[in-house]
Amino acid sequence: MSIYVKGKFASLNNLDVPMPKLESGTQQRVTLVDSARTADGVLRAQKIGRDQSKVQMTWAAMSPEEWSTILQFFDANFYFQFTYMDMVTNSWQTHKFYIGDREATPYFVNPVTGKPKFYKDCMANVIDCGEVNN
Repeated sequence: MSIYVKGKFASLNNLDVPMPKLESGTQQRVTLVDSARTADGVLRAQKIGRDQSKVQMTWAAMSPEEWSTILQFFDANFYFQFTYMDMVTNSWQTHKFYIGDREATPYFVNPVTGKPKFYKDCMANVIDCGEVNN
């Protein structure tokens, strides 16, 4: 594979996700809160649901076939089971996620066919749906 680091980073249903570049794989933890202020300005808040994750993955470079495989997965599966190393539990977790933004830059584009030799800075964000696993 033409990626910076090889190996399994996570999985989408049963499709292994290659390791993103070293500076990538950022996890964001989100706490949802139902809140309001009283007439005297005091905040009243309550946590709702469980904390949720957002994972940003960026690959330095991928072949058109590799990137297409990941994009086609997302086209066919808006919701999917995402298995990843959770930073809070320090263990593999599987939750229902959905796809966010995807982007990449074509590189070494063939002037005759218009096809790139590879894509660089391939990026995808996946977002936790918040469902509790039974």
